[in-house]
Amino acid sequence: MLHLTKFLLEVKKDAKLLKSSNIILKLGLSATNIKDLKKFAIDNELIKQNKQEYFISQKGEEYIVNNPIASWNCKEFQLRPNLNLEYLKEDKTPSILTKAIRNYAKYILENQPLKECSLEYVIKIDLKNCEKLITKIESEILNGKRICLANIFKKYLEKGLTRSLISIIILQILSQNIDKIAIYEKFQFQLKFDCLMFDRIMACPQNFEIQLTEMKDIYILKDISKIILNKKSDNILEITKGLYSTIKKLDKFTMNTQNLSNKTLRFRNVILNAKDPISLFERDIPKVLSGKSLNDCDREFLNNLKLSLNELKNCTDCLIKDLKKFIFDSFKSTSKENLCERFLAIREFIGENELKILLNNVIDTNVNEDLWINRIATFINKSRVPKDWSDEDFADFKVKTKELALKFFVIEATVGTSDCAISKNYHSVLNSFLNLTKQEQMILLRKVVNI
Repeated sequence: MLHLTKFLLEVKKDAKLLKSSNIILKLGLSATNIKDLKKFAIDNELIKQNKQEYFISQKGEEYIVNNPIASWNCKEFQLRPNLNLEYLKEDKTPSILTKAIRNYAKYILENQPLKECSLEYVIKIDLKNCEKLITKIESEILNGKRICLANIFKKYLEKGLTRSLISIIILQILSQNIDKIAIYEKFQFQLKFDCLMFDRIMACPQNFEIQLTEMKDIYILKDISKIILNKKSDNILEITKGLYSTIKKLDKFTMNTQNLSNKTLRFRNVILNAKDPISLFERDIPKVLSGKSLNDCDREFLNNLKLSLNELKNCTDCLIKDLKKFIFDSFKSTSKENLCERFLAIREFIGENELKILLNNVIDTNVNEDLWINRIATFINKSRVPKDWSDEDFADFKVKTKELALKFFVIEATVGTSDCAISKNYHSVLNSFLNLTKQEQMILLRKVVNI
């Protein structure tokens, strides 16, 4: 039975072992596994009980001699550290170890407390015996080149380490250097290293690359950080995460519209297509905003950076202002109160369902103006809310608004509640017509009808 020899040796050392609260720490096995070993040893008379103590029997002694523990750390695999947790030595990671590793990841990444006398606590203790190995792998990761984690796994699996041990060591290295290591998943820079990402790393390391990101003695970084982070920092990774965090908060319209200045469009696109933080700040952003390298950038570059960021942040607000202006211009109105009054004046004459629904949205003036505009625009376009529009949606909105305004004017003109839709030439033409003789008026009307 697996691990039975280790169990018997520990019982031989300590007769009170099976009553000890830290038995899991001593054996490096789960409580269920220990319970099964105890039952097997008693049933097969390998140990015997005397009151509250357990002693190894002669039969148990013979079992130890005939089934010695093979050393995991051997000449063939000299990188293997001394480990107490037996499951870390297994080629296939058992489910109980997977759960313990996840709990340890929560301890490292989310400050979740570790339960004493748990398998994850054993992991923490065992890692102290892996310091040389951790340092060796860390030096490979922090060499400045982008490294695929699958290559790290492959290299150290060939050196006799297990997948679970390599995963924990990588977790330790990444968490210790999180402020200077960029992580890429499927070539996309990731903002946050968390437990869910670590799960994906364990399952598919081939999808992940890591790279040391440090830029030293570039003083303009602190000025850039003040614009992006509102504080001074020369940590390129922190600045990049701040920039990406800002971009990810932008609405779909801002991310897709072409109605931005050329510099801001190019600025947005280089961020979305960035391959790594170093190239992004050292080359790409300076090139589109100033045509220079980062080392040659000056105050003009910083001003352009600030302007482009503000243009992106305010893009949706500008869209709402444009919607408001277009609605008011189309209906020849000056305010939502004025438009509301005009709709209410023709309320009983509106038969078309579309205009009725528009009326209900227009006369709801108890909400703030931005929400009022959003509701009207969303109805008119019969699609998503404006912040999720595309430029095509905006164009469709303009056409539909003009069509609704025309129908509205026809009703207004027919009912006689307003002459907003009548051009300045109307009254002049009307007066001229009225000054004609009756005969001339009849002739003119017949000609108009026959046109």
